[in-house]
Amino acid sequence: MSLHGKRKEIYKYEAPWMVYAMNWSVRPDKRFRLALGSFVEEYNNKVQLVGLDEESSEFICRNTFDHPYPTTKLMWIPDTKGVYPDLLATSGDYLRVWRVGETETRSSDPPASAS
Repeated sequence: MSLHGKRKEIYKYEAPWMVYAMNWSVRPDKRFRLALGSFVEEYNNKVQLVGLDEESSEFICRNTFDHPYPTTKLMWIPDTKGVYPDLLATSGDYLRVWRVGETETRSSDPPASAS
């Protein structure tokens, strides 16, 4: 294999805040995607979704959304075939499930039942 065909082997990404939790996505249609949770000692924290831009060989931020309290754990839906909705679970003060879209990420929690 020539030097021109080789890919970069070490990639770097600097988050805008201290990272507390992270997890790799395993979807085949969203290769090299990582969720990063912030650690800010206050209520307002963030989750950032970064992906590898294979043309520039750099990780870039694809989406950022607000998260109450730091995320203690992040986990993508274990979807190795890419057939399920693109979901991300986070824990902090309680478990939340997020539906990830191309331009936005929104909570997929069901509405509170009227009782």
